Amino acid sequence: MATPFCDLVLVLVFKSQKCFHTFVNWYRDYDDCYMCFYVMPKFQLYIGIVATGLLVSCQPNLPQSPTSTSNPTTEKAINYLRSQLNLSSSMAIAVESQKSQSVNISDVCQTVAPTQDGLEITLIAENMRYILQTNRDASKIEVCRSEDAKPETTGKYTGAGYILRYPAEWKAIDLGLEPSGASTVIFTPSREIAMGEGSRDKTELVNKLQLDQQVYTIVSRQALDGKAIATDGEERAKDLVTIPFDAKVKGAKSGSRKEFTKEFTKELPAAIANSSNKQPTSTQWKVKVLTLETDKFVYRVCYYQPEAKDSPDSPNAKVFDQFANSFSLIP
Repeated sequence: MATPFCDLVLVLVFKSQKCFHTFVNWYRDYDDCYMCFYVMPKFQLYIGIVATGLLVSCQPNLPQSPTSTSNPTTEKAINYLRSQLNLSSSMAIAVESQKSQSVNISDVCQTVAPTQDGLEITLIAENMRYILQTNRDASKIEVCRSEDAKPETTGKYTGAGYILRYPAEWKAIDLGLEPSGASTVIFTPSREIAMGEGSRDKTELVNKLQLDQQVYTIVSRQALDGKAIATDGEERAKDLVTIPFDAKVKGAKSGSRKEFTKEFTKELPAAIANSSNKQPTSTQWKVKVLTLETDKFVYRVCYYQPEAKDSPDSPNAKVFDQFANSFSLIP
């Protein structure tokens, strides 16, 4: 007797060969498997359920887009920013923060007066930070402002009576404020001196920096109390160069900018000096000094660099200018 054609034909679409083989391995033990699958009535429901399960489980994982997010509000904000800036779909946009935004009728960021609390969403794209405001369901979105999102290259330091900026990779070592109002801060990229640890003695720290041939800057404030103002001996330097400078721009009564070469003697540690015949050696250092004088204090920004490391291509070639140009007195 001829085998009848099946009374139910399943048309299965497989996403991959793996899925196909999985189904065939499961079904190959049945004798009723033809090119068109013959299914006995009592198996119709079961095979339909199993086939559906196989199809669902074999769905490939779709790659995430550069801006995919489970938050529909931030997704809308990202799409809005992308359309406003004409950014390609492959350009990554990161969500930096999202916070509630209270109703503020005078908020100039909104094109219309808000009637309900909304959100402030901060996005990062192409090294720029964008601050957007939306209403509750993000049906209205505005780009409020933008700012540079690149890592800071300088740090801000507020000292005794002054503010300045210094290279971000450097560190500031504050030696404290004296009763007279005098203060000293050492700035250096040296990693051999740990902040908050070890000696706070200026002479000891400077000797270590000089032994290590490490550049450094000392910012000091000295009181005009009749005592002699400490200098670096620039008045005796044979190669002294005085650079024209208007101290009043900095809020000072007078001031100067000078550059010269100074000889430093390397003092050997006592243990080494006592156990050997080694003698202290001298090295030449380039010194650049900014001096500002007010009614009560003299401020000095002194930059020291080993002459051997003095090169226009040096990463520290413009460091003194950074200190000097950013230095300003606090009224």
